[in-house]
Amino acid sequence: MNTITHALLPVIAAGVYERAYLGENERRGSLSNRDILLIGVAGAAADLLDPHLSLAHRYTSWTHTMITWAGFALILAGLHAWRGNLLSRQLMAWLSGAYLLHLFCDAIAGGIAWLYPVVPNAIIGAYFVPPILWIPSDILCVLATYGIFRAIPRYHRLTNSG
Repeated sequence: MNTITHALLPVIAAGVYERAYLGENERRGSLSNRDILLIGVAGAAADLLDPHLSLAHRYTSWTHTMITWAGFALILAGLHAWRGNLLSRQLMAWLSGAYLLHLFCDAIAGGIAWLYPVVPNAIIGAYFVPPILWIPSDILCVLATYGIFRAIPRYHRLTNSG
């Protein structure tokens, strides 16, 4: 899948969680705009840190492995332990989950070498989502993000103000 989808899928999940799952009182101390931006960056991080244009390169990418995800999660846990006010447990979970969602999406869009370089030929996944659908998924994610963060809140403000 494309980097846009990788960045926006966890942002969409966070937006839906914030707006649909949490009550109005719980939402106040929840994710900030900065947190949402960080979630998007974490979702795209594997591609941003090691860009690739082919499936073969993805299979040898150090960023597209469960080993790197585990290291990322440990760094997040260390940041939380060191400076809990900088990185809450909730944000730590969202950032780790965003990176993991990237790996899952790539696994269903051609596969990943999940234990590379320890076990270089351990490929999991397949083309369950063919490349022809990647650009439409980007467009759908952009539209969903706009709807969740702009259109729906604006509609609610307009209907509740009068």
